[in-house]
Amino acid sequence: MNKCKYIILTIILILFIINIDIVINSTKEASILFFNKVFISIFPFIILSEILIYYDYHIFLNKIFGNFLSKLFNIDKNSTIVFILSMLTSSPSNSIFIKDMLDNNLIDIKTANKIICYTYFPSISFVMGISLSIFKNLKIGLILWLNVLLNNIIIGLYLRKEKIIINNNIKPLKKDNLITILKESIIKGINTSTIILGNLIIFTILINIIDKYINCNITLLLELTSSIIKISNMNITNEIKLLLIQFMLCFSSISIILQSITILNKYKFNIKKILIIKLVFSLLICSLSTCIYFFIIKYYR
Repeated sequence: MNKCKYIILTIILILFIINIDIVINSTKEASILFFNKVFISIFPFIILSEILIYYDYHIFLNKIFGNFLSKLFNIDKNSTIVFILSMLTSSPSNSIFIKDMLDNNLIDIKTANKIICYTYFPSISFVMGISLSIFKNLKIGLILWLNVLLNNIIIGLYLRKEKIIINNNIKPLKKDNLITILKESIIKGINTSTIILGNLIIFTILINIIDKYINCNITLLLELTSSIIKISNMNITNEIKLLLIQFMLCFSSISIILQSITILNKYKFNIKKILIIKLVFSLLICSLSTCIYFFIIKYYR
């Protein structure tokens, strides 16, 4: 077993050395993508999540949506803020919100393992940008995002059978001063952003090296943004592109899921379960959309 490990590591080392140009260009490509797209959407929300919890915003949301979401997904009311803020932001911000809740003992690890499976959302602006650049139609972007929402709701309903301890006794947190909270959130934002950048660079390098030697579409599962760019450049119909992009948006990508697990590394999460659930339900939604699409073509054209 150890010999296999060292053989694989040696092969990776050799591939990196003989493809140093790909490594350098991929690092540059990933860094540009990170600072132009990811950092500007993630960093502010890391700080925002700290401020929201500081001002007990989770209690406010619970009063409005808590009962409904708690009964719908069979979850602790404290989880309300994770689902709603994840909808408004982009992954892996869900893991940032979950980590804050765990750090403040607002939810337990079993609840966290449950809600992380159905709180992966792409940025609304990102989806609309895809819609305009590839399909020249904003309505398609709205449909894509609503399908992601539907996918997450279905996963949440599937997982509601899992029993957890419901704690509806929500109390305000003991507070440091706001200046301390801001300082700590900025440090946390920098550390988290560095983790995300590192993951993005590694996956971009792997995708580009694999693509050089193997013409294999399995790399589509690795990283979301580069995969969607790759799909947009494929010589296929717009209908097939739409279905593939919808699948990718629902699945999120291995890179994003690993980013979230890395952010939550001090807690025990079942990554195998997350990957299987995301993959199965993304295929389910994509298959359902395909059936609906061909039904519309057959009967309304």
